[in-house]
Amino acid sequence: MKWLFSKKRKRPFTGSGDYWVQRYGDGRTFGSGSYGRLAEYKAGFINDFVRDNGIGAVIEFGSGDGNQASMFDFADYTGVDLVPQVVEAARARSADRPGWRFLTVAEDVAEAGRYDLAMSLDVINHLVEDDVFEAYMTRLFAASDRFVLVYASDVDMVDTGNAHVRHRRYSDWVAANAPDFREAGAWDQPYPAAPSQETRATSFAAFKLFERRRLS
Repeated sequence: MKWLFSKKRKRPFTGSGDYWVQRYGDGRTFGSGSYGRLAEYKAGFINDFVRDNGIGAVIEFGSGDGNQASMFDFADYTGVDLVPQVVEAARARSADRPGWRFLTVAEDVAEAGRYDLAMSLDVINHLVEDDVFEAYMTRLFAASDRFVLVYASDVDMVDTGNAHVRHRRYSDWVAANAPDFREAGAWDQPYPAAPSQETRATSFAAFKLFERRRLS
């Protein structure tokens, strides 16, 4: 019966915000997508996009533990995250990078800044509550003067077997709620997995780009 006492009890899911506070509080990372070949793929794609399109200021919503961000090689970066202790740790990690900063969600809302590029990487599929998803998407697109880059699945699936994962067809939200933007590109995932079969080396997410329409 020793295993009854040594086995770690799984905490009940009480909401997406609580989940990430608990996850980071337990010393866990943002996830496998921010490490290894998936992180290297995303960093290479984003670094090339920023360079090739003359992007200046970049903001990422859901910067997590900062490991993915550490692979970016551009000069003007703002990371936003829900968990204050994670934001503090990311600030310390990037203290030697001028032009880099990390904000809490509350700090970003108060500032309401605008950027050349707003990014969402592996976040949308963790926004299980409708009101949280709505608020996140609204701020993501409001923050961009030029481009929004999303890395997520784009299908609807509520029952994923994981309480903290919900797949959404977010492009429908963009079409209905962000008329100033048009879809400007979509790329296949080089290490694909079905939404219910993700492993550490594969992902159901893929890049999709939206561009703010220019006034004629």
